[in-house]
Amino acid sequence: MDQLAKLSPAERRQFETEVQQEVMRQAFQELVQNATDKCFDKCITKPSSSLSSGEQNCMSKCMDRYIDAMGVVGRALAEQG
Repeated sequence: MDQLAKLSPAERRQFETEVQQEVMRQAFQELVQNATDKCFDKCITKPSSSLSSGEQNCMSKCMDRYIDAMGVVGRALAEQG
C-alpha cells in the first residue's frame, strides 16, 4: 500500500477507476453465472445434446426476468448510496 501513497492525484483516480471497472466486470460475470445456474435448474429437466423449443423459451424468459430484477435492485441500491 505504500506504493499508493506515491501516486499523483491523477494516477490515483486512474487506479481507482481501473479497480472499479474490474469489480464491476467480476460482478457482471457472477450475475451471469448465477442467472445461468438458476435458469438451467428451473428450465432444463432432461439435459441432452440440444435444447427443446420449450427449454429455449424458458431459458430466455428466465434470463430476462433475472436481469430485470437485478437492474431493479441495482437502481434501488444506487438511490440509497
